[in-house]
Amino acid sequence: MIIKTIDLWTEHYKNHYECFNGAFIDGFENGMIPFNNYKIVKNCNCIITNNREDINISNKHNSIIFYYNERPVRLIVINKDTDIEKCINIALNQNFNNKTLKDIYEYNKIKSYIVDLKEKPIFNKSNSFKEIDVGSCDRWNLLYNMLKGGYTEDNTPYGNYQSDKYNFISNIEIKYNLKTDTEEFIIEHRCAFINEIKTRIIPIQENSKLTK
Repeated sequence: MIIKTIDLWTEHYKNHYECFNGAFIDGFENGMIPFNNYKIVKNCNCIITNNREDINISNKHNSIIFYYNERPVRLIVINKDTDIEKCINIALNQNFNNKTLKDIYEYNKIKSYIVDLKEKPIFNKSNSFKEIDVGSCDRWNLLYNMLKGGYTEDNTPYGNYQSDKYNFISNIEIKYNLKTDTEEFIIEHRCAFINEIKTRIIPIQENSKLTK
């Protein structure tokens, strides 16, 4: 299975709790259930390339794929040394509607499982110490919130609020390529918004609703 557009999350730095918190909670407002289960993929290689030397996005070496009725709907790509279990535990212990998110997952029988691909890590030439915060975007409502600093489509506190002024870049290309045990993600971006202090970039997915 080849996936060309998806709700894509990129972990900014090791143990970036806000990334996990946002990805695990987004979509549950108004009684919605955005996914049925999720798969943790360890020791994989998400190869990330772009055509700008001043934009640093390092390859990622773990991932989580969320499914709705066996269809991939959300993907987090994660840094090599992140403590995935700890980050997930923190995310599931968030309060939501006077419950923990873990209670909601258990009530709705949202299960998880682990696949270890045991791949040798592949690194690109980006400077991980200057890594930019990436918010890949595939839909309009999410874009509106991202341009205000948020990470999520729902109303949550998670985001990058360092600058609310963004410039549009028409000539940037960013590509994510990840092969798992059952699917291949080829997510291409052809333009982006970047904040004025260049700490946050919002690339637009080429094959998403935003370009139709």
